[in-house]
Amino acid sequence: MNYFDRHCNPCDAGKYSTKPQKIVFSALLFSAMVFLVRPSVSLAVDIDQYPVLVKLVEEMTDQDGYPREQLNRVLKQANIQQTTIDLMNRRIEALPWYKYRKIFLNQNRIEKGVKFWNENRLTLDRAYQKFGVPQAVIVALIGIETDYGTYMGNKRVLDSLVTLSAEYPRRSTFFTSELRTFLNITRKENIDPASVMGSFAGAIGIPQFMPTSYAAYSVDFNGNNQRDLVNETDDAIGSVANYLKSHGWNHIQPIYASVTGPLSESAIKLIRGNAKLVHTPKQLIAAGVKFDADRSSDKIALMSLQERQGNRYIVGFRNFYTITRYNPSVNYAMATAELADSIVRARNND
Repeated sequence: MNYFDRHCNPCDAGKYSTKPQKIVFSALLFSAMVFLVRPSVSLAVDIDQYPVLVKLVEEMTDQDGYPREQLNRVLKQANIQQTTIDLMNRRIEALPWYKYRKIFLNQNRIEKGVKFWNENRLTLDRAYQKFGVPQAVIVALIGIETDYGTYMGNKRVLDSLVTLSAEYPRRSTFFTSELRTFLNITRKENIDPASVMGSFAGAIGIPQFMPTSYAAYSVDFNGNNQRDLVNETDDAIGSVANYLKSHGWNHIQPIYASVTGPLSESAIKLIRGNAKLVHTPKQLIAAGVKFDADRSSDKIALMSLQERQGNRYIVGFRNFYTITRYNPSVNYAMATAELADSIVRARNND
């Protein structure tokens, strides 16, 4: 399957080259982890012990034309990594908001965001003009994901995806799909799968795209006929903007609104633990929820954020939900929005 032809944007015709764009993976930098985990345990993969891998080999051999012997050799290079399972079970997104916020909203990250924006101003402006995603949101996402490209992961993507496919049943289907895409891409581009480094979840590059997102939403934003999210900041910026636009970003709407005043019992029952847009502004207003509904989306979500003293309530609009397509955590989307605002203020004060 030709990912590059299938996912090219027809609106780009005439502006960017229509030659096939090559996806590029390469070794990534060391990534510092915030968690304490047990000592690393690595076990070489025995494919026959994992029905999900046996099935994957059959499907990729029959449907993708991947030579069986070659595929078996690749998979046997993988190691089951216990640290990957540990990290998946200790995701920082589960922290209360007041603790999560401290990790990503600090003066150092804000200042580095201003520097990143100033250094890439022209590319960020072009991304905003093309996709309608504000420069500050793109900068904040990259800042949260990889500290502006400085920490992109120190795990072999092959190990991570095989481990999560075989030993993480709760999301095995998702990670097996990512593994399949990753193996097909590396084969097409003649890249050794064991050489590609990324996060413990298998995410790659400056914006930490999973393989399916890399294939579907990465763009060649500097016109060199490659989509390289590891080495080319322009491509990373354009790809983040394209991803958000493709998932529903609306440039004329805000991200969220703060709730003012206390909530009634009936309103508290409407609070969700995620950002799914299930209510209308009229429903929340009728329940006594007070918020700025100006420029609100047609569907919204009422959410709570755990502060050190009590809860803070917000109403998420479509753009808030769009950010959670990058990471489903409410904390993540709120951190992105607040970091973006902080970077704007700091940059305006320079």
